[in-house]
Amino acid sequence: MKIKNVVIGASIVTIITLSIFAIGSLLGNKSSDSDFSQKTTQSSEKNSESSGENESNTNTSKDDWKLILVNKKNVLDYEVSFNQVSMTEGKSIIVDERIEEALQSYVDGAKSAGYDIQYVSGYRSRADQQVVYNTSLQQNIANGLSKKQAEEATESLINPPGASEHMTGLAVDIAGSDALAAYPQLEGDMDKYESQQWLIKHAQDYGFILRYPKDPKSIEQTMIDYESWHFRYVGKDIAKYITEKGITLEEYLDKLLNKEQ
Repeated sequence: MKIKNVVIGASIVTIITLSIFAIGSLLGNKSSDSDFSQKTTQSSEKNSESSGENESNTNTSKDDWKLILVNKKNVLDYEVSFNQVSMTEGKSIIVDERIEEALQSYVDGAKSAGYDIQYVSGYRSRADQQVVYNTSLQQNIANGLSKKQAEEATESLINPPGASEHMTGLAVDIAGSDALAAYPQLEGDMDKYESQQWLIKHAQDYGFILRYPKDPKSIEQTMIDYESWHFRYVGKDIAKYITEKGITLEEYLDKLLNKEQ
């Protein structure tokens, strides 16, 4: 009887041991499945983040600070508030602190490529923009244009106060030193210089776009003639999307707005 009890006891112990092992295996498999699911989700999210199109069309909003739109149809009657930082490259300018690192990298990249780069203009308040606008207007009148003609000529390149995105702190006028020396008043033909070509080609790599392209469709949308020196920060993914698609910020935001509705 004692031997029988031992055998029975051993069987019970074996059953319990096997049961515990089975439960542990199930829990282990469940944990592995959970880990795999989590890794798959993280991988999917990472792939989505690395896709410029997904990032620009799915995970952005028209209310994103980088996407504030300012033009003749979107006039701001207030000063844009942001933390200001001064940056110097030939000339000192003020920009939004949030683009400081990207802008410095942009300039450093140009230098590494062998080009001497200068800042021309950054943040301008409404009052500053009024001075720039009035100066151009008066110059055009002095050149013999009527007031209406002078206004049209001025506004083809200079937005009136409240309509200039320079007031956002996200727009910068940048030029190669050689291009600026040849065109101190800033002209589209500055793009004949390799320094300016580099700035245009590589803007997207640092989160900037050439804000006012030269094609007729873009000019109609931006309401500003071609400016080979004016760059706007929108973030790398969006900059890449806009540049590769050959669209303007206006068109991008229109597509985004329609998608959100």
